[in-house]
Amino acid sequence: MSNPVRILSISDDDGLRFSRELLLSNDGYEIESIPSATALSLAKAESFDVALICRSVEAERAAALTEMLRQSNPEIQILCISPLETESGRCEGALEIAWGPESLLDAVREVFRQRAGQNVS
Repeated sequence: MSNPVRILSISDDDGLRFSRELLLSNDGYEIESIPSATALSLAKAESFDVALICRSVEAERAAALTEMLRQSNPEIQILCISPLETESGRCEGALEIAWGPESLLDAVREVFRQRAGQNVS
């Protein structure tokens, strides 16, 4: 049996954080949701396959989190949920996705389809 897919959801909006957690867990993912100010150990950061950085996280903090996650876990896929206004580039080198439940689920599913395809060879 394969390991469950682990997703870290980072949001400074409690409502968004909890609704994303529910949405993703109902779709079968193992998810942990935290505010952006939560300290994250190296070992903990290494345990996730995907990190979602919410549009509620300030741009400077989102960039710092992206850098820290990439340094501690080079294999992690980082998805940065775009703010309502079309500000982009908040998470350098991360995949930016449109906000909304369907966009989120589509992006997460695509990440794992691509990873499954790479592991087949």
